[in-house]
Amino acid sequence: MALITLKILVIIYLTMSIMTDFSAYATCTETDNCGSDSGAGGGDVFPDITTGQANFNTAYGYHAMGTEITTGDANTIVGYEAGRLINTGSYNTAVGSDSLVALTDGNNNTAIGYKAGATNVTGSGNVFVGYEAGPASGNVSNKLYINNSKTNTPLIYGDFSSNTVSINDNLVITGSFSDGNYTFDTNGNVSGLGTINSANITSTGDITANGSLIIGNANIVESELETIDDVTPGTVTAGKAVIVDGTSNISGFNTLTANTIQANTFVDSNGEGFLYKDTANDIVHIGTNSMLFYDSSTYGKDIMASSTGHVQIGKNATDTTTIMGDLIIQEPTDANHAATRRYADRVSLMATALDTRLPLYGNKHSLNLSSASTNNEFAFGLNFVGIYDGFHLPMDFSLGSAVSGDYSMGKFSLGMSW
Repeated sequence: MALITLKILVIIYLTMSIMTDFSAYATCTETDNCGSDSGAGGGDVFPDITTGQANFNTAYGYHAMGTEITTGDANTIVGYEAGRLINTGSYNTAVGSDSLVALTDGNNNTAIGYKAGATNVTGSGNVFVGYEAGPASGNVSNKLYINNSKTNTPLIYGDFSSNTVSINDNLVITGSFSDGNYTFDTNGNVSGLGTINSANITSTGDITANGSLIIGNANIVESELETIDDVTPGTVTAGKAVIVDGTSNISGFNTLTANTIQANTFVDSNGEGFLYKDTANDIVHIGTNSMLFYDSSTYGKDIMASSTGHVQIGKNATDTTTIMGDLIIQEPTDANHAATRRYADRVSLMATALDTRLPLYGNKHSLNLSSASTNNEFAFGLNFVGIYDGFHLPMDFSLGSAVSGDYSMGKFSLGMSW
């Protein structure tokens, strides 16, 4: 019992000592020029306040709420020169030396820490927490700064007017986290309802969606993905791309083996068309009865051909085909083949070399050798002409043969004179 009584006496003594110390430094008491219900402790605390003008203020510390206070109400200021310039500002709380040291007219500010909010002069509605917490310079309003130095990018920044909070570094959460719509568990899973907006999403694992996966304007649903992945037989929607690498099975299309042609397998919206590259032979196939394109790296020239043996340029009689540069065609071997200039030159030269002139007057037979040339092409002809007058009407005949390169031409004629 004696020990308890001693403890009570010590507590009473310490309490009285603190109250005595507080009163010793107070410069504003209820009987001096203070506003109603205001209290002060420390040296030189709001000495110029006039009675009834600044109410419900509390200040403790040398020059705390200084000499400028006139009409500000309900301020709580603790610390050396904290809130020293407050004039008409109200409802401010400053704890720490030089906290809100420049504030004059701002309201509803809270500053905790040495020089917290020290640059703010007239801003209102701010919360500054930490050593020198606040902007590097100037006024702000309705902002949150949590940091250990003055900076415009504190570790935690908030805007009360837009209800946003920014973390200017990495945010590490060791347990589960939920914002009411989404839950992030300790295994890295996210669950919830709504929309997640992100400029980029990178995943090294699986992405699972129970509904549609929307990328840009593309809406991919589960049934289409299952069709591609051989889960459910079905038809891929027209306009969607299907890429087969190696040997894969696509339900509804049967088995597709790379580097082989599958007729009527990949088609356009009209049920036509197929594109396939035969890498081994450097050939591109287009269509079921393929149009073939051979690569010059293997064949020396880029070649266009047809698996049916028929290639047509143009479709209508009014179509026009224009060729820039040389057009090289084979020598004609059939009646409907186009002729080269060399072929035309040789034919005309051979015709010229077939000379069928009659023998000179008084002679009955003639044998001659003739030649002709043009465009570096040459032709030679051997001709025999004879006259027979054993009948009442003389008759003449001629035989000739001409050659030009690997072409030849022959001629025979029979005539009568009267």
